[in-house]
Amino acid sequence: MTMRKITKNEKGGAGVIALMLVILILAVGTAVLVVVDNGSIGKSTSMEAVKITTDDTSKPADDSSSAPDETPTEPIEEPEPESLLPTLSENYKEVNAKKIASKYCVLVDADTNEIIAGTGYDKKMYPASLTKLMTLLVAAENIDDIKSTFKFTDKVIDPLIEADASRVGFEPGEKVQIKDMLYGAILCSGADATSGLAITVSGSEKDFATLMNRRAEELGLESTHFMNASGLHDKNHISSCLDMAAIMKAVLENKTCKKIISTEKYTTGKTKQHPEGMEIYSFVFKNIYEWGQDPDFAIGGGKTGYTDEAGTLLASYLEYDGKTYIAVTAKALTQAEAVLDTEYLYHTYVVKPAKKAADSDEKADDTNTEETKDEDKEDKEAA
Repeated sequence: MTMRKITKNEKGGAGVIALMLVILILAVGTAVLVVVDNGSIGKSTSMEAVKITTDDTSKPADDSSSAPDETPTEPIEEPEPESLLPTLSENYKEVNAKKIASKYCVLVDADTNEIIAGTGYDKKMYPASLTKLMTLLVAAENIDDIKSTFKFTDKVIDPLIEADASRVGFEPGEKVQIKDMLYGAILCSGADATSGLAITVSGSEKDFATLMNRRAEELGLESTHFMNASGLHDKNHISSCLDMAAIMKAVLENKTCKKIISTEKYTTGKTKQHPEGMEIYSFVFKNIYEWGQDPDFAIGGGKTGYTDEAGTLLASYLEYDGKTYIAVTAKALTQAEAVLDTEYLYHTYVVKPAKKAADSDEKADDTNTEETKDEDKEDKEAA
């Protein structure tokens, strides 16, 4: 009995010891996990991380690689487009108002983009059909295929007839090439052509006018706002001689546009309505040939304008003595006055100074030649 009891107690003691060992192992393991967990990356801890350095000085760890950069960044500004608005020349001359019939005018050196002469050039006025210069520019910049066609409708033509607007002569149902409308808008100031161009580019003339105003802003214009593509009178449709000179400069810088405003005569493509096409002539050249008087130069081209409210206007360019000049006159009474005023600007402030400078150079050359001859004579006599 006693031996059996002793054996039983020994076995029970071994079990207790084994159980205690298991509990001890679990306790140690838990402690290890707690320690590991408290030191793991990304868990919160009350201790700051330290960086070991050679001088045994503790410093905060550099965690810039993982911490987000909270420094505010400056917004990237879009570069402003270069303004084509001419600036005042140091040698600017005020035009004597008694010398011209136009109320406003400006003469610009297109190479330096400086105002040479003018009067009232920054005053707001109605641009009338000078508007079509911007229409030409915007259309040329936004239409890739000038051989594509536009079909005219009664909806396009009828309002122009009612407004007594100048027209090329396109008819409802006629399919016309974009190229023909570009020439028609400038040479014979066709409002049917400008309507067709506006609808082709923007779907409506109203939306096209928005595009024109955006382009005016890009050019740096300060006095211009367009309401339509043709220049028909609207009290909110305004510009200035200076702004129109800037538009003319942009036109001259566009190869297609310059070619069109420099053309005297053009024949439109053949259509069912016009089997032989239509032969159209430039109002600018027609007026110059009829009323121009100055034989010393030939105006390169441009655009006329007229409404009762705007009076008569003329924007033109001249290539003379290796340079290009732009003249804009506004608020004259007749086409003849506009031409003569333009010739006065070119002759007085371009041709006459150039001739004077040439004469001075020629006299200087003659003087130098005579001095050289005298020196040669003296040398021979001395010999």
